[in-house]
Amino acid sequence: MRQVIHCCLAQLSLSNARIDANEITYGLHRMGYSRLIKRYSAYYSGWCVAFGEHEAIYDEGKEINWLFGELNIGFTLSPTLKRIAFHGLLGKHTYIPRITVGISEIFLNEHRISITEEDKEGLARFRGFVKSKEDIHLCLTSHFCYPPGTRIITFTKEKPIIIMYKEVQPLELEIC
Repeated sequence: MRQVIHCCLAQLSLSNARIDANEITYGLHRMGYSRLIKRYSAYYSGWCVAFGEHEAIYDEGKEINWLFGELNIGFTLSPTLKRIAFHGLLGKHTYIPRITVGISEIFLNEHRISITEEDKEGLARFRGFVKSKEDIHLCLTSHFCYPPGTRIITFTKEKPIIIMYKEVQPLELEIC
């Protein structure tokens, strides 16, 4: 918890800040934003729907690869990050999982993931996407353009189809 607070407050200039409805604001730029994301798990392990048409920032050698669709945004991860993220974002928990997105790092429950300079464009687009007033849903998808077995962690404005996915505990998302 101490790291999360540090993440948000590190960007705050106290001389010009004000508290506004549980959010820290600096002029017109919102410094803190929090919401619940609806999470979905496939009824059968390995099943998922297609991500759909998209543009990508993709290179197999990168830790994080970004995919941008009209109503969804997703990312694929290196094997090391994939294990942490799948458990943290989509695993079964007795608590509500939490992801905190800073400008140069992401905290996924107790794990810290550093963001490289080349991932900052994708992260900026993600930050804008999740600030939408619409419900955001989280599930795994796939796409035939990527290597077999590739799973895309997908945030979407469309509710996943009920025949494939069941709703599980939400995800708490904080943008710093």
